[in-house]
Amino acid sequence: MGRKRILSKEEIMTVTGEVLREEGIKGVHFKKLAVMLEVSRSTLYEYYDNKDELILAYMKAMMDEMGRKIKDIPSDDPPNDKLYQLLLVLLEHAQIHHIDQMIRELQSSDKNLAMFYKKELHEDLMITYEEMMVWIREAKEQKIWETEADEGLIGDLIFHSILFPNRQKMGVQVMATQLFNMIEHGILNRKD
Repeated sequence: MGRKRILSKEEIMTVTGEVLREEGIKGVHFKKLAVMLEVSRSTLYEYYDNKDELILAYMKAMMDEMGRKIKDIPSDDPPNDKLYQLLLVLLEHAQIHHIDQMIRELQSSDKNLAMFYKKELHEDLMITYEEMMVWIREAKEQKIWETEADEGLIGDLIFHSILFPNRQKMGVQVMATQLFNMIEHGILNRKD
């Protein structure tokens, strides 16, 4: 008998994320994940008791990763650079907005834990939103952005970019760059 393959939780999270993006929560099955990871199903049960526990762990890992990346945005960067980096992080973690749907679809797991994660995510996102609004005001005050556009509108455009369906077709980097260029420079073809 061959040696049992040792998995990292990161590998499991990566494959779980792929399946969730492609097929949604109903596509997540230990049998499928085991095939993709080239292990037996029993190996996955050593890490998680069931699919719902795995999905809750995935949601928590995604929330934690997004939070770390936002905190890693250098505080001494110009405000428009911070906003661009925030836009990248939001687009990279666009699945975050599916957490409500995931929680509704969970069958047998601890609903209290799921609701706790949902509440925690909402609180973290509100803190991020307020920080973003400070950066927008700073960009305007420092005359980096000479715009009469409403700060809330700019913030909503950045924050709700996760809902734009072209993200998957264009790719996160391309979409972030184009969207941010539109915010900073508009879309007019200026002939100076």
